[in-house]
Amino acid sequence: MGKQIKITDGLIRFALKGGNDKPEWEQYEDTLVPKFGAISDSEVKGFKVIKSGADTVSFRYYYRINGQRKNITLGLFPAITTTQARQLAKDKSLEVALGENPLDKKQTKRASTENTLQAYIDHDYGLYMRGRASTADKYLNIIENGFPELLKKPLADITKTDLVKWVQCQMKQHCDGVKGFASATIQQRHSTLKSLMSHAVRNDVIERSPFDKLDKLEFSTTVEATEQQEKRTYLTLDQQAALLASIDNYDNHVRAGIFNSRVNGAPNLTGNTYASYHKPMMILLYYMGLRMGDVVTLEWAHVIDTPFTCSITKVLQKTRRKIKKPFVMPMPEPVKVMLKEWRKQQGSPKRGFVFPDANGEQLYGTPLVMCWKWVKRDAGFHEELQMYSLRHNFTSWLIMNNVPLSVIAGMIGHTSTDMINRNYGHLIKGATDTASKGFVELLGKKQA
Repeated sequence: MGKQIKITDGLIRFALKGGNDKPEWEQYEDTLVPKFGAISDSEVKGFKVIKSGADTVSFRYYYRINGQRKNITLGLFPAITTTQARQLAKDKSLEVALGENPLDKKQTKRASTENTLQAYIDHDYGLYMRGRASTADKYLNIIENGFPELLKKPLADITKTDLVKWVQCQMKQHCDGVKGFASATIQQRHSTLKSLMSHAVRNDVIERSPFDKLDKLEFSTTVEATEQQEKRTYLTLDQQAALLASIDNYDNHVRAGIFNSRVNGAPNLTGNTYASYHKPMMILLYYMGLRMGDVVTLEWAHVIDTPFTCSITKVLQKTRRKIKKPFVMPMPEPVKVMLKEWRKQQGSPKRGFVFPDANGEQLYGTPLVMCWKWVKRDAGFHEELQMYSLRHNFTSWLIMNNVPLSVIAGMIGHTSTDMINRNYGHLIKGATDTASKGFVELLGKKQA
């Protein structure tokens, strides 16, 4: 496209998804949908945004040096913002004006011994993670705390031998029963550093990941299996009734707090079904077993409610890099009713996030952490109960209700039944007499 325009984050989102009423943007609709689609910036010559892969949008700077046309990738959107990328493009243009080749500097940087693991966490990878993950700081801290002996080493100097020594040390602590070395904790440390190394390979910082030839971590002891099974717990019918009552109580608690604060400018909730996003989000987690990542990234375009079908259809966050096909997850009636009311309360939007922040963007951080603590205390649950148990509860009751495993796999976003067989197989033959009707109907009967 020959015409230039000032590139902004909003324009990029529009060129990917549409949905904006600005007439000056109309010609750019779907520009970044096909691979190699591009938009040129009107402020910095050579600065462009490119659809460089199926799910990758890159900022690039194009220039000429010694008569040859070159380009350098500045970063990925939304890992860095347009403002950050434009400043990088200005820096590169200054280098070119001084007769320097930015690509040469990039190669020098790649070979530099100053590019340590700590530096990569603080800069490139930190920017990347904070642009795509609501819990970015948590994962960055896992690497820093889990691999202190590697932080000062250049990325290119971290070898398979370093990782083997690390695994051996972790396993010894694990076998000795040292606190903080459970199998899940070690697996998480392992996977977070592995993801960082893969990112460094994709960005030409290192040639190959030291994890490529590292054996897979295996934990197969009876103790480990028992620990994992204990985490995959489910709630009794009485506990589920208490949970739903406490979710209602929390909504009333928030409503009362807002009412008492109206002198300070708090909104008038008269006529609103929900005091806040907390109860609607909890309903989704409970009745559909969704992961939190899929709740905060849920958009109205994912909600399909027609006379022919009623479902949430979206690419799941956890597996989006490997599985591009959207999962179709049927909506039970309580979810359908909730979403209709919530949409009406939000002004009947056609696009955007179902649970946006104050600026209409995705919610980040831990939006339900205080709500969950309050609900657990109100319902009389033990403090250690995790919110993820709602997903285990959903899966467990479907299994005990004799729902085919292949159907359950689709409902919880899995492509096969392997995980269900492996982790929930002990429930398949249990409690089928008491779980004879649907998940929602069974609880309704208990409450009647």
